[in-house]
Amino acid sequence: ACRALVDELEWEISQVDPRKTIQMGSFRINPDGSQSVVEVPYARSEAHLTELLERVCEKMKEYGEKTDSATHRKSYVRVISHDGTKMNLSGVKFDGDVTSSLKFACESIAEEYEDELIEFLSHEAENVKDRLCSKRTDLCDHALHIPHDEL
Repeated sequence: ACRALVDELEWEISQVDPRKTIQMGSFRINPDGSQSVVEVPYARSEAHLTELLERVCEKMKEYGEKTDSATHRKSYVRVISHDGTKMNLSGVKFDGDVTSSLKFACESIAEEYEDELIEFLSHEAENVKDRLCSKRTDLCDHALHIPHDEL
């Protein structure tokens, strides 16, 4: 669930126009008449990331559960692609129980680790999934030892 959450957040960030900015800082006037306002890229701003965290778990309805035939380990995989291309859904369980439990797990992680998610995603960090889901939180300890498929 943590890895699916990070994938969705990174995809949403990538969809924002890189030229879009937001003003940050204080709108108070300094004694010299200037203001301490700076423009920062909107995509990775705290305001945008907080907004994403409030609605990203709705995307979990686009996931199903796949069981690895060799290890019998379950993982969540996207069943609806972002661009509408067909997905290979062989062996994927897709029902209300799967999506509701994934959505609940997503919401729990987003709430409990909101500060960490914003910290990692506000900078273009490498391997956010491993750093956040395995090293910082131990939510996906086993994932460090298996190869990853990209979305």
